[in-house]
Formats: sequence, structure tokens, C-alpha cells
Amino acid sequence: MASTPSLLTLFLALVLPLIPLAVAAPEKHLVTHLPGFDGALPSKHYAGYISVDESNGRRMFYYLVLSERDPAADPVVLWLNGGPGCSSFDGFVYENGLD
Repeated sequence: MASTPSLLTLFLALVLPLIPLAVAAPEKHLVTHLPGFDGALPSKHYAGYISVDESNGRRMFYYLVLSERDPAADPVVLWLNGGPGCSSFDGFVYENGLD
């Protein structure tokens, strides 16, 4: 009988590929402006794709916002969101108090 992956296994499979991003996001992925937002961003934002299965061309999109206080010491939050009727970015902005 096949077993289903545990929640911990699923969490680790999603989080482990993101660890290098938290350490050193590539400068080529630096977001310098957002459509519809006039002004300077309060912290550094990075967005891009990371390869999760090179043999099949599978990639995951990420959006990383560094802490406005101390990015090296502050905790990292993994935000998974999305669904019909609302984009993931809208949910990220409204539900994390960036509005």
C-alpha cells in the first residue's frame, strides 16, 4: 500500500529549495518597482524562478521580501497562497499588512 507523504515531508520539500534564496538572492532578481505603486520600496524585494526538476524543466516562482529591520537575524516566513478569484500577490500584500 502506498503511503501519502507526511505534512513535514511536504513542508521540507517546499522549504529546502528556498534556503539559498534567503541567504543570497541574485541581484538580477532584484525588484526595483511595482506596477501601480509610486515610491521607493521600503525593503529589498526579489522575484524569479528556481529550478526544482531540471530534467523536466520544472521551476517554481518565488517572491522574497527582506526584513526592513535586520534581514540576517529576523525570521523567514514562507507564504503559500493563491486560488480562484485572487492572485497570490494580492493575498500576500493584504494579509501581511503591506497595504
